[in-house]
Amino acid sequence: MNWKVLIVCVLAMLTSACAAPRYSGSAISQDIHENGTEIVLIKDNETRDGFRQTVENWFKKNNYKYVVKAEGSKHEFDKLTIEYVGKWNWDLALYLSDAKMEAFHQGQRVGEVSYKAPNSLNTNKFSNAEERIEYMLEVLFGKLSDIEATKAI
Repeated sequence: MNWKVLIVCVLAMLTSACAAPRYSGSAISQDIHENGTEIVLIKDNETRDGFRQTVENWFKKNNYKYVVKAEGSKHEFDKLTIEYVGKWNWDLALYLSDAKMEAFHQGQRVGEVSYKAPNSLNTNKFSNAEERIEYMLEVLFGKLSDIEATKAI
C-alpha cells in the first residue's frame, strides 16, 4: 500500500474521531414558564446527585419556584414537570458524556434538550459538568438556542 494513502486513511480516522460535544433540543414556550408556574423536578436515582443540585441552583439563581419529587412520581397536570438523566464516562478522566432533560405541562411534552460528548480525541469533553448542565437549562428555558450553547462550549 502506498504510504500517502495510508496517511490519508489515518488522518481521516483521527479527524472523524474528533467530534465535539453538542446540544440539541427545543425550548419551553415562555408563556408556560414565565407566568409563575411552579416546577416539579423529578429526581433520577441513577444520575449523580450533583446533576440535580446544579439544576436546583440554576432554578434558585433564576428565581423559579420548584419542588423535588421522588423518581416515579406522577406528573401534576397544572405544573411544569422536568425529568432528567445524566451519564458520566471515563476516558483518562471522568466527564459528562450524555444527558437529557424533558419538560411536561398539562400532559404534553413542551420542551426537551440533550447533550452529547462523544468519546473521541476531542479534549473539549473534559469540562465543567455544572456548566454543561446550566447550558442545557439555558436551552430548555429559551435563554439560548442549542446552536448558541454548542458554540459557547
